[in-house]
Amino acid sequence: MSFLGKTLVVLHLVLSVLFMAFAGAVYTAQTNYRNALVAAKKSADTAKQDADTKLSAIQTEIDQLKQKYAALENDKITFEGQAKNLQADNERLDSDNKQLKVEIDTLRTSAQLASQEAEERKEESKVQRARNSELNASRSALAGELNVLKDQIFSQELLIAQIKEKHEKVLKDNATMQAYLAARDLPTDPRVMAASKVPPPPLEGVVLDARREGKGNRVYVEISLGQDDGLVVGHTMTVFNGSKYKGKIRLEDVRPVKSVGVVVETAPNSKIEKDDHVTTKL
Repeated sequence: MSFLGKTLVVLHLVLSVLFMAFAGAVYTAQTNYRNALVAAKKSADTAKQDADTKLSAIQTEIDQLKQKYAALENDKITFEGQAKNLQADNERLDSDNKQLKVEIDTLRTSAQLASQEAEERKEESKVQRARNSELNASRSALAGELNVLKDQIFSQELLIAQIKEKHEKVLKDNATMQAYLAARDLPTDPRVMAASKVPPPPLEGVVLDARREGKGNRVYVEISLGQDDGLVVGHTMTVFNGSKYKGKIRLEDVRPVKSVGVVVETAPNSKIEKDDHVTTKL
């Protein structure tokens, strides 16, 4: 073998070693990127689950507070009705008392006309006094019950105020949680959260219309699939034309045979148009 041939063989071996080293570096970089992507996705899923759990707990607490508030309102109405009834009884007793006093005065005047009639009126007066004492005692008892009911109403009003304050705090916490989810580009609509837990069936359809409207120049896309195909609000679909990926949409209005979604992702130098295809398989 000539010197040139030996040189070429050595050069070939050197280039082969360099190529293997380059291929190994590319494979290592690809493996590290894939591991980092899996870890990031797992962290995002964990954060979303925690947010869903906290939001569900807050909603449950809100419902319980609403029930307690309604029950306290009913108790307040009941106590107010009882207080009105006792007030009416008190007024009636006052009227009876005044009437009895008039009758006693009349009896005393008549007693002066004749001693015999006076004795009879005296006995009647004793009876009326006894009845008047009973009525006064009854009135005092009713007044005491009325004061107790007023105290109970006051306590219930304080409790209602505390519950309202707690209800407002829960609403603020709920708003803070929704802002937290929105800041991390996580859905805050319960329907979208429910859809994320139930993946759409494997479907393919066609874009019927695509238009840009509203504030922020949002692009709305009408497709040929709907509730009858198993879709719900919050499902995402991939848009493509032939082998070209064009973007993704999230459904916001789902009807029996068609739906309307908003574009959430667009491929570079691409525009979603009528007659493009959509699918849930990708």
